[in-house]
Amino acid sequence: MSGLRAALLDFIAELRTAGVRISIAESLDAMHAVAAAGIDRVPMREALATALIKDEADRPTFDEIFIRRFAPPPLPAGARRGPARRSGTFGAAGGPNPSGSASGAKPTPPESENEPAPTPPQPQATDSRPQSSNGRDAKCAAAAEHDSGRAAESADGSSAHDPARAGQSDLERSYDAPAHDLAGGSEAARAAALRAIEQTPFSRYSDLEHETARDALAILKRRFRALLARRLKLAAAGRIDLRRTLRAAIQHGGSLGKLRFRARRPRHLELLILADISGSMKYASTLMLELAAGAAGAFRRASSFVYIDRLAEAGFEHDRLVMTPPLDLYARSDFGRVLAELTARRAELISRATVIVIMGDGRNNRRPARANLLRDLGRHARSILWLNPEAPERWNTGDSAIGQYAKAVKALLPARNLREVEEGLSKIG
Repeated sequence: MSGLRAALLDFIAELRTAGVRISIAESLDAMHAVAAAGIDRVPMREALATALIKDEADRPTFDEIFIRRFAPPPLPAGARRGPARRSGTFGAAGGPNPSGSASGAKPTPPESENEPAPTPPQPQATDSRPQSSNGRDAKCAAAAEHDSGRAAESADGSSAHDPARAGQSDLERSYDAPAHDLAGGSEAARAAALRAIEQTPFSRYSDLEHETARDALAILKRRFRALLARRLKLAAAGRIDLRRTLRAAIQHGGSLGKLRFRARRPRHLELLILADISGSMKYASTLMLELAAGAAGAFRRASSFVYIDRLAEAGFEHDRLVMTPPLDLYARSDFGRVLAELTARRAELISRATVIVIMGDGRNNRRPARANLLRDLGRHARSILWLNPEAPERWNTGDSAIGQYAKAVKALLPARNLREVEEGLSKIG
């Protein structure tokens, strides 16, 4: 235990050097947490994170240092991690097991101690992808494992110049890669894959990238909730009341003993989201809706709507976007008509505390933009933010009316990837 204690102290010291604030009491809490959770890598990592990390912004630094400090020992040259022991149909309950023999059957011992054991028969090629009840975790883990193993595959030439894989993306090729011990050395690759998907442009998304991005949303949701909580707490404190502060100081001989603040109620903001789900916009809009839904508790009221040529209420059931009423996904975009419908419902949806967030490219198929309606909605709301997933060089080209809408909103921000969406939503307030 003395070796583990020394390793933990070195780990905490490196975190402090990297800028993570850790007190002595939190260091003691970390020791107790590891004693309770055990020394398995995943439980120990989460126990340490719970005890040491107060700000979600420090979590990537924590993960990087933890992986470097507590990474499993490398395998010998030519060795390969065997598949994890499974229960149910395979492993303990029957079927092929890691040793290649039938389940429950003991391996045949050698006839003599001096004779080598017979070579077990090689199992037939089967699907080596990990079976999991959570499909997204399996996809992301397989993709990360492939990223960490591409260099090794190229070194022994087993997958280089394969014409069957030439047209595939990195994530697609990961499905053909063997899945090794995903709880071991692949932790770093999985974290790197999640960080990379945050900066992948939505224009390059396929269904596979979309599923991987949804895994990254769990981290972004926690980070976004923490950001909103800090902002609302600071807003609730109120501004310094200079007059009351000076009067109190006079009673103490002119010494500023305590600052006086103006009484101010906490800010009760309302959130209204409009998301365009036409064509290539569906990935950006769906991810933004899920990210905002994770922080809905920070607002007095949160409403989500999707649109193409008309307005529909949006929600999530079993991780699937549900629209009421259903929209025709092949309809032509008409944001002017959507603004007219929203104006008709303004009294029930918009107040002076409402922040309106629009996710769309502003392309209206050369139909009337009706930007005056958006300007009128802005007069009755707190503010309007517009997030555009298109590259800025494409704004105001073709049938884009974003220039007209930009004059009616508080801010027009690029939202080409998950990171920019998070930064855009952080402007709410």
